[in-house]
Amino acid sequence: MKKNFIFDVDGTLLNTESMYMKSLQVTLEAHDIHKTYAEVYSIFGLPSLDALEFFGIVDAQKMQKEWQSHYHDFWNEVDLFAGIETILDHLHNQPDVQLGIVTSNTKQEFEDHLDQFNIEKYFNSFTFAGETAQMKPFPDPILRAMELLNAIPDESIYIGDSVHDMYAAHAAGLDFGLAAWGIQDVNKFNDDQEYTFKKPSDILHLLK
Repeated sequence: MKKNFIFDVDGTLLNTESMYMKSLQVTLEAHDIHKTYAEVYSIFGLPSLDALEFFGIVDAQKMQKEWQSHYHDFWNEVDLFAGIETILDHLHNQPDVQLGIVTSNTKQEFEDHLDQFNIEKYFNSFTFAGETAQMKPFPDPILRAMELLNAIPDESIYIGDSVHDMYAAHAAGLDFGLAAWGIQDVNKFNDDQEYTFKKPSDILHLLK
């Protein structure tokens, strides 16, 4: 039985794909860098600076701010994945169960994204970008979450939608649960995940 459920945000709890990818396309186009949606999707799940460096952007920090300025142009396309709030509420009400967030969002980005959904009330700990020496795929953020929860690896799981999430979980000594409802291609994980959740309610099987 798992007692500590630590979640990624983008692509796992929130369907932010369209917002991020379309705002990135707009930003790149403004600099005469033409990328298809499939091409920009290849970096979904990476921290924004890492994503821009992947595309060879020289002044990534400057363009990061420009990219972020376009988020709200596509804000109406962000939503909770179906079934997420139901499972969070169920887990939150279980005795001895704790919930954590580990995200590559900054605290401000997280607050902006979650403001309209009011799900932060379900979580016992939060780890944001910039709060650890290294970000995912390194284990630092998950290890910090474990410390905040006073949790042990055998009773814990990290749930996310990217290969970086899986690498970070395994480096921290945790099982990884693949949020398959939020991704287009599970083959890139090479079946290295311990669990595959086709829908959020599948997570509840770990309570048994």
